[in-house]
Amino acid sequence: MEYNITKLQNDKGLDIDIIKITNSNNYSFSFYTYGGYMSEVCVPSSSNSNELEDVLLGYGNLEDCLEADGYFNSIIGRVCNRIGKSKFTLNGEEYKLYSNTTPDHLHGGKEGFNKKIWKIGDINKSKESIKVTLTYHSKHLEENYPGNLDCKTIYELNNNNEIIISFNATTDQDTIVNMTNHNYWNFHGHKESYKDITNHVVKISSDHICETDEGSIPTGNLLDVANTKFDLNKDFEINKSFLESGGIDHNYVLKDNSLNKSIASIYSSITGIGVEYSTDQPGIQFYTGNMMKKSYKGKLNRTYGLQYGMCLETQIFPDAINQPDFPSTILKKGQTYTSNTKIKLRNDFN
Repeated sequence: MEYNITKLQNDKGLDIDIIKITNSNNYSFSFYTYGGYMSEVCVPSSSNSNELEDVLLGYGNLEDCLEADGYFNSIIGRVCNRIGKSKFTLNGEEYKLYSNTTPDHLHGGKEGFNKKIWKIGDINKSKESIKVTLTYHSKHLEENYPGNLDCKTIYELNNNNEIIISFNATTDQDTIVNMTNHNYWNFHGHKESYKDITNHVVKISSDHICETDEGSIPTGNLLDVANTKFDLNKDFEINKSFLESGGIDHNYVLKDNSLNKSIASIYSSITGIGVEYSTDQPGIQFYTGNMMKKSYKGKLNRTYGLQYGMCLETQIFPDAINQPDFPSTILKKGQTYTSNTKIKLRNDFN
């Protein structure tokens, strides 16, 4: 196991570092202190550990990352996903949030955690893993959320080829929190197999999704996935007709939210590279890039497009603060918010 830290040069005078962790099997990932943005996840070939494939979409350079209005591979908070009509009531007081997807609030607002510079805290290295702690203090009424919120994000890579992402937060007054990671995966990689997300095989252990309205805001109802395109309990290979039907952008209610059991997987049927997810969160948003732009200037001289990436966002359900029957996103003073997700990288699916 090894890591290195490099200072990134930029025109805006921002103090940003990039940290790279490599395990004993030559799996690695790199991330910025800017938004916790993961700049690459490299998986070795099953036949040659020195032949690497970068399976994350991303920006070509730091300047593109700073200027982007998207959420590629970053920490999302205070509250990920959508809050209907950009408002909520807590302890009898109404809070109005920024409507960045009018009339609704998305992924923390105008300048969420993905646009903040996090500080490097502890770095814990052992023979089997390296953990890097990032910290951020979110001030009272930042993006109009109540309470001073002290946040930690721990990124870990171990010799089981697992990336483990742990969030925790404490507050000095009642507030709401629901953090996630927003990696855009494409397990065809950036080399000769590069293309859109067709020929990826997906599986999610869930019998229900959150029903949503035309603005993707949950109605409060849960829909049975049986006999619908949302049923992913068995391996399903993504094809053109599936994407042309609009793909998927829904929260799945997980059957077993435990770090000891895989609840979702995606892999490329071409390269055999993919991931298995496990989490202690009650839901996972599966997004097939349906709202991506037609063209992005990507890494390694690639141009990304519509439905070139997929996201699995572990979370409490969207708009939970406005849905009394959903698991709660309320964090009370004196309590600690925690969220843990394990992403097992594999190159042997085929």
